[in-house]
Amino acid sequence: MSTFGTGPVSRRSLIRLGGGAAAGLVVGGLTASTAQAQIAAEGATALPTSLAFDLADPSDALFMHKQAWCPTVMQCAGYDHLNKHWYVAQVMYNPGDGVPYATRKLEGDIAITKLSADGSTKLGRMYLRGFGHGAQIGIETTAVGSAPYIWIEYDSKPNSDDTGFGSRLCRIKYVGPAADQPPRSFHWDVAADRTAMDFKDRTPDPLKLPGAGTTLTSPRPVVDMQHRRVLVRFNRNGQLQCAVWDLDTAAAAPLGAPLHHFADLPRPVYDAQGFCLYGSYMYMYEGEAYASGGPTDTTDVGTTHITRVDLNTGVSERGLTRALKSLVFREPEGMNIMLVPDPARPGSFLPRLTFGFASGESGDRRVNIAYKDALI
Repeated sequence: MSTFGTGPVSRRSLIRLGGGAAAGLVVGGLTASTAQAQIAAEGATALPTSLAFDLADPSDALFMHKQAWCPTVMQCAGYDHLNKHWYVAQVMYNPGDGVPYATRKLEGDIAITKLSADGSTKLGRMYLRGFGHGAQIGIETTAVGSAPYIWIEYDSKPNSDDTGFGSRLCRIKYVGPAADQPPRSFHWDVAADRTAMDFKDRTPDPLKLPGAGTTLTSPRPVVDMQHRRVLVRFNRNGQLQCAVWDLDTAAAAPLGAPLHHFADLPRPVYDAQGFCLYGSYMYMYEGEAYASGGPTDTTDVGTTHITRVDLNTGVSERGLTRALKSLVFREPEGMNIMLVPDPARPGSFLPRLTFGFASGESGDRRVNIAYKDALI
């Protein structure tokens, strides 16, 4: 797979919806010298420098108001660029099966819905029992005609709000039945299910990470298919940290020493809602649903922000996005990189920074995906 070339991307194949320009950019985080000193002290290598997504680039709508398998809020979505399928994670809940939503949320049951590229067709689903919340997933595309692997949390533990979140990290194959077939649940702690999913634990070993700290919590993954890397974000030593590994090495064996480690990521001001990796930059997504009606109250601009972090220098920028501002409810949920064919270079792909919003009424939540694709 070719990496992206040089120069910014231009496009506007979709009608703009929602304004979406990042506003109020703030430079913060570590200074370049501090971050470089940290890298040198840890003996880690810098990531090859890449282009970055322009946060001031107005956002476009990829699709809006689509349904996943369950009526719950979408938590994250990732794209298989070779087969042109979306995979949407949400709390599993089917009113007809007799299990209350509160039970599903407490136990960490997740539904993964396979959608068509335009989000309009539900192609299948996979139920993951006892995994967690699905707030961030990574999609590892394999080949045309073959199912991807999903990097996701597992071994759910309830928090004080009776919501289950995964305490470990795994890599599983998507093996959900087609939409016209009966559903199937897979539990991470059942041997037959683990075999069917080709289940592999990929929880980082804190003793193989640079710096001090023998434990870590809340590991969450994302995959950068363009550069074939996997990033895991976690809490350690009271800091929000991340580390990056070569994807092929990480797929083949438990996570060892990383290619790169970042010891103190910026903390979100609002609810953390996802993140992704593209080249040498990490993007972090935060915010909450409209507080006072959104579209019906022009003073409510929302709290959805995107932060871009240069993992080599530590310099960060943070901006408000009004993307898809017309949505009712509009809670930011999940972030990933979508690759689309490059018409100028057959066999190569152009990146999009995609980020989701849940919309609609309680009991009938919908899936919405916006994106930016200008690089600087």
